[in-house]
Amino acid sequence: MNDNGILAEVPGQYVAEAQLSLPPAATAEDRTYEIVIDAGHAGRVRLFARRKKVRHNKHSHWFWSVFRAERA
Repeated sequence: MNDNGILAEVPGQYVAEAQLSLPPAATAEDRTYEIVIDAGHAGRVRLFARRKKVRHNKHSHWFWSVFRAERA
């Protein structure tokens, strides 16, 4: 089982806002990115995000996926 830290405690609106601070997923480096945010009742949190690709027939799209959170 994959350990995602306190990700379940971080409200989605804060995760969405943090993803806006990342570079465009289509042109970003293929590595793990860290973002430190103030997540309301969860306090200061460090989020870890990776870019992923989804395909449908001939089309593909890059997007950000936050996979872990820990207290900062």
